[in-house]
Amino acid sequence: MRRGIMLLLLPLLLSIGLQPMTGEAAGWEKERMYFIMVDRFENGDPSNDKEADPENPKAFQGGDLAGVTKRLDYIKEKGFTSIWLTPIFKNRPNGYHGYWTDDYYEIDPHFGTKEEFKRLVKEAHKRDIKVVLDLVVNHLGPNHPMVKEKPEWFHKNQPIMNWNNPSEVENNWLFDLPDFNTENPEVVDYLVDVANYWVDETGIDGYRLDTVRHVPASFWETFIPAVKEKHPDLFLLAEVFDGDPRKIASYSKLGFDSVTNFPFYYGVKDQFARKNGSAEELDSVYNRDTTFNPNAKGLATFIDNHDVKRFITEAKIGGADEEERQLRLALFALYAAPGMPIVYQGTEVAMPGGEDPGNRMMMTFDQNKKMQQYVKTLNEMRQDYPAFATGKQRLIAKTDHMAVYSRETKQQQVVYAINLGEKKTSLRVSAKEIGDDQRLRGLLFSDLVRQDGDAYEITLDANSANSYVIEKSQVNWWSIIAIGAIAPILALILLLVHRKRMQRQTK
Repeated sequence: MRRGIMLLLLPLLLSIGLQPMTGEAAGWEKERMYFIMVDRFENGDPSNDKEADPENPKAFQGGDLAGVTKRLDYIKEKGFTSIWLTPIFKNRPNGYHGYWTDDYYEIDPHFGTKEEFKRLVKEAHKRDIKVVLDLVVNHLGPNHPMVKEKPEWFHKNQPIMNWNNPSEVENNWLFDLPDFNTENPEVVDYLVDVANYWVDETGIDGYRLDTVRHVPASFWETFIPAVKEKHPDLFLLAEVFDGDPRKIASYSKLGFDSVTNFPFYYGVKDQFARKNGSAEELDSVYNRDTTFNPNAKGLATFIDNHDVKRFITEAKIGGADEEERQLRLALFALYAAPGMPIVYQGTEVAMPGGEDPGNRMMMTFDQNKKMQQYVKTLNEMRQDYPAFATGKQRLIAKTDHMAVYSRETKQQQVVYAINLGEKKTSLRVSAKEIGDDQRLRGLLFSDLVRQDGDAYEITLDANSANSYVIEKSQVNWWSIIAIGAIAPILALILLLVHRKRMQRQTK
């Protein structure tokens, strides 16, 4: 009955525009998310290490829910406010990654139990950390018996041959995985029930919905209102693996709270994983987002994840120091620009990794403390200066390899500058962009930029970046008083020295 009412109301909802919250209504653009691949994070309970084989990168490694709970203080200390977990449901054999679902209503025994997951969510909430769970509604794990038990629930077994054909992308089997017939109302009801079950059972805060582009839009137009009806504050993040910002914008309009910003990922990789990146090209990345998606600040941004090479491996431009330098620049762009930043486990310690499974190796926590501190500083920057999360962005100065941007809200204006070039560069920013009698105080490293005539001159070393808070330029009265008090004493000393010299000369 309830489903029938929702279907009757659907045309009305669409006629008024099922506008996406895109992070804004729920405030998720303020979140700083840490992405965890459960099996590759921390082994908190060796007793569930059945079939674990640390020597085989495509087998279970021993990471579990108890391990995530154990590391919540680590995540909190780094400044993250939410975590996204890969799927934890019972999986088909060898499904260490969680994306080969066998039973949606049970926890995979390699990861732990429902009680352990409830404890994880409870402990995370104690630390003001939100929990987002990965959910796959496009397909089940390989060779699933349900295909024979309920054949009407699945599309015909056909591979995707033409990735530019929407019908094939949405209805054919992705990597030979049983593709749900999401046009079937029974399948829709089943998947809505799954989504509601885990929120009711554990109190999670949201879902990251996998392979969204492989599911017809008609499904999402039913699924999202149905889930939101019961859980209006539930955060829904759509994974759309596509570099076209127009397609990202089209999925934003379906009602998701956020969408993965792959165009941002590709753009940042292209400009920062090499020497002498282009400020013009970087700006075009930002412009494409806002041109096609007016609320781009709600999109989920990242520089690497478990489906692509790690950024530091992409940045093969020299030695380790140069590669870490480029990683810092990319992370800075992630945090300074519009979007909800997501950091993949291991990026904060500069873990390398190529194609799967190289990008999914077991997490190491004790290396590269300097990079860990840098990520913590970026998280603090976002927390202390909300304009970096919610402010409108505009370009205020640019050369070939350096750009300066302003992020503005009604309450605050901040500025950030990036030099992608190999030379130290200075750039003058018109006072009209900032205001007269202000000063720019550096946040990442000490720097104080004062007005110089009709402009403010920002200078950055090669391949570096800094952010600035704008403050009213003030006279340092204590310095003036100190100088005023010392000046007479210095004058007296000089006078006495002069008299002694004169006396010596007369003798």
